[in-house]
Amino acid sequence: MKSLFRWGTISAALLVSFSVSVLLPMAPAGMVTWAEEDGMETGNKETAEDGSMETAEDNLPETEDEDNREIVVSGSYQAVDGNQIPAERLNDSIIDYDELGSLVHYYNTSIQELTDSTERTRADYTWIWETLKEERDSARRKKLDAQDDDEMEDYAEYSGYQSVYSTAVESYEKMLYRLDGYSSNKSRLSQEKQLTGTAQSLMISYWAAAAQAEYADRSEALYQSIYQDTVAKQSAGLATEQDVLTAYNNWLSMSASAESASESADSAYKSLCLLLGVDEQGSMSIGAVPEIDENALNSYNLETDTVQAMSNNEDLISERSSSTDSIASKNKKARTEAEYENKIRIGMSDLYENVQSAKTAYEAAKNGYQSASIGWNNAQNKYRMGMLSQSEYLEEEVKYLQKEAAYQSSQLNLLQAMETYDWAMRGIMNLD
Repeated sequence: MKSLFRWGTISAALLVSFSVSVLLPMAPAGMVTWAEEDGMETGNKETAEDGSMETAEDNLPETEDEDNREIVVSGSYQAVDGNQIPAERLNDSIIDYDELGSLVHYYNTSIQELTDSTERTRADYTWIWETLKEERDSARRKKLDAQDDDEMEDYAEYSGYQSVYSTAVESYEKMLYRLDGYSSNKSRLSQEKQLTGTAQSLMISYWAAAAQAEYADRSEALYQSIYQDTVAKQSAGLATEQDVLTAYNNWLSMSASAESASESADSAYKSLCLLLGVDEQGSMSIGAVPEIDENALNSYNLETDTVQAMSNNEDLISERSSSTDSIASKNKKARTEAEYENKIRIGMSDLYENVQSAKTAYEAAKNGYQSASIGWNNAQNKYRMGMLSQSEYLEEEVKYLQKEAAYQSSQLNLLQAMETYDWAMRGIMNLD
């Protein structure tokens, strides 16, 4: 980079041409504010997405040791999911639901590549900017010396140099400013939103599979007991060979279900860790997913939510902001906008119906679970008093476990439907 400059001999044409021809890559969110008076900068601060101020270095991860890197964060960064997570939580061995957006931002490989590329560009621009300021200040000092020595020819020459360098400094200030602006970051932010939504889905899938595996494990033990009890009944002439075979098949089926659910949970675990860029070999624990937010669920309004989805959808925003230079292109733009708007309306309607359907199933499963809990408590009391046989008691426990599993599954399905709907309102919807 230093070979680009020959101090004191750079032409205005070269500087201006170089400064306006550099292509800007994507950068982290926020905007750099530069203040400069008489060649001296007063600081470099970055505005986070939540409006708080932080230095650019606060958002940068350490890169010297990629295998043992810890997140460096001031706690003021607001992730795309709206959460601000302190470093000590991000660096522990627990993946919590509210950390997903921040972990994507700091650890996801694709996002890191964008961020690292931007920081390299920022470092290059900053070095050039600072060097140009030094040259500008040197020219100003030499201009003043020439003025004191009444060397008007030198004065004019150094005045020209100062003007050239001042123009170049201003150009790089603007480039650095744009580097941190939203327009240069919308691609990264859109990726972070999509990846965070995917991470949420994987975490919900993990718990759905884990809950199914737990249910299957507990049920397998019960079906084994039922099988053994049926064999005993057969010996006493109280059960047929078909009863024994049925009980045995139920046991084998639940054993296979337990193994399948465990494999599904392990697959979701590894996929989640890989997406987040953390260790997938079992060192991380998966935190619980949140309870259903009843207030949020009851506040959904398809009409107003669709308007919000349209205002946030990047495809529609891009089409609306595109320029046209002919009647044909204007007509095409209008058709494309109308097509996107229609797709968003249909998509939001489908997602809204999914939420309502999941809500109905959730409420039914909740009522069923509550009733089953009462029945299971009664069965336990009757068994203690000798009013239920071993076989009857086991059958009641299986019924209870089935209702419990259905309730857990309905919670997770509703949570997933709500999250998908929420992300659509934030502009994440496939319009292809």
